[in-house]
Amino acid sequence: MEQTPPRRRPPRQKLKMPLFGNLGGGASNSSSRPEKSPLSGKITPIAFLIALVAYGVDYVMDKKNTHRTITGASDVKEMVWNGKVTKKWANVISSDNIHYYIEMTKMINDTTYEKNTVDLVGEKTDFWDKIGPNNTLVKKEGDLNVTVKRFFKKDTVLTLKY
Repeated sequence: MEQTPPRRRPPRQKLKMPLFGNLGGGASNSSSRPEKSPLSGKITPIAFLIALVAYGVDYVMDKKNTHRTITGASDVKEMVWNGKVTKKWANVISSDNIHYYIEMTKMINDTTYEKNTVDLVGEKTDFWDKIGPNNTLVKKEGDLNVTVKRFFKKDTVLTLKY
């Protein structure tokens, strides 16, 4: 005769999610009403509104950010630079096609900043290698000579060549 070992513990009850209702199905007794949480009908609209507000803020901030990428010798020549280098990075598409980017931040007021991104594609000197973040760049309109103000070295004048 076979004997089955006794159960060591009673079976577990199914988990319930009181805030979102009984999503797991479960046994429903028509004679007894399940206890309802006071937040069960209010938390879903609140979560939906929070997600909607977050999406709206992201959309408005994206529309507010209107700086464009300046590319080419004629656009760079027309610009006036007087700001700090915030970021610099390179986008390597292939070994022959490398885009060098510089993001400059210019302070307009105490609380207002203007950001410009310059793409140095086609630039033939090693200008991108000689500048770094937190260097201040000064360039006049109609000129390709850039004065680089540094912390520990003398100010350097670099000429862009396209």
